[in-house]
Amino acid sequence: MDSLEADKDSGVGRRDSAIILSLFRHADARVLLEADADPEHRRRFDFPANFKPSLRHSEEVIARWKVERLSRKRFPYAVRNAATGELLGGVELLPLSDDVANISYWTYPQSRRLGIASRAVSLALRLAFSEFGFRAVRAVVDPDNVGSRRVAIANGFSEIGMHDGRIRYVIYAPQ
Repeated sequence: MDSLEADKDSGVGRRDSAIILSLFRHADARVLLEADADPEHRRRFDFPANFKPSLRHSEEVIARWKVERLSRKRFPYAVRNAATGELLGGVELLPLSDDVANISYWTYPQSRRLGIASRAVSLALRLAFSEFGFRAVRAVVDPDNVGSRRVAIANGFSEIGMHDGRIRYVIYAPQ
């Protein structure tokens, strides 16, 4: 079963004791709307200054992610509470080449500082290396984003320098 087909499952192979990675669902749009209104989320993901969060926008994003996943342009995952299914955040693998992907991750304010992002990145790295065959994954983090820097380091990323005022990290597939 390839990784896109496996996405039809409820997250088998994409879970740990606390979280599960799954596809975003249409019903998630209302919760995504909350993220779009979160000032920290907007600052880290470069939303335009005049952006107005809306349910329609969130629904369009979920639909676009589905198309991009099927065309292998990006692999976004919802991060959910394994027991309740509650949406806690997201993690995404964005292929930069056949061998390298960029990873990004976020959590809702109430899910921050609980280890959720670290767990999500750990599961996403397993997918990156074992299912998608990437040889390296990079993360690009604002210097003042201490939480995201800690997530990268906790997952074994190495700092490789600065680019456009942001810290670049990389992790390589296990040999």
